[in-house]
Amino acid sequence: MRMVLDRRVPTYLQLLALLGAIGVSGYLTYTKATNGIPPCTAGGGCAAALYSPWGYIAGIPLAYIGLTAATVLLLATPWNRFELRAISLVLFFIGAIFTIYLRYVEQAHFNGHVCAWCIAFMAFWWIAGICELVRVVRQPTEMGSDLEPDAA
Repeated sequence: MRMVLDRRVPTYLQLLALLGAIGVSGYLTYTKATNGIPPCTAGGGCAAALYSPWGYIAGIPLAYIGLTAATVLLLATPWNRFELRAISLVLFFIGAIFTIYLRYVEQAHFNGHVCAWCIAFMAFWWIAGICELVRVVRQPTEMGSDLEPDAA
């Protein structure tokens, strides 16, 4: 007997992962905007990562970029148009490559210190990206919302 995965499962998981990414990046955005220091119970590199020279792209803090990207992708998640799913997948891929680069920077320049907030964002991002890949591969034929129940 073959078990069929309801197409809504990856969509709901993607929504949850993106909400987690928004929570983490939103907290880091607030901390950065108020010049605060994020608590870092594991790794000890959170403040170093948040305020490092590698924490910016074109002068924009990465926390702001992460918050914006995760919010835009969250808003696009419910829809199952192939074009939108493909664009979202490309954005997830770019973000995933960037998280790998940032892990390299963290290991190369922070003397072995790790930013637990950054790792959490990365995990949420990768989970959401994998869900997006599953959704693109299992693209339904009808248009509309991917949150609607499957037809029996």
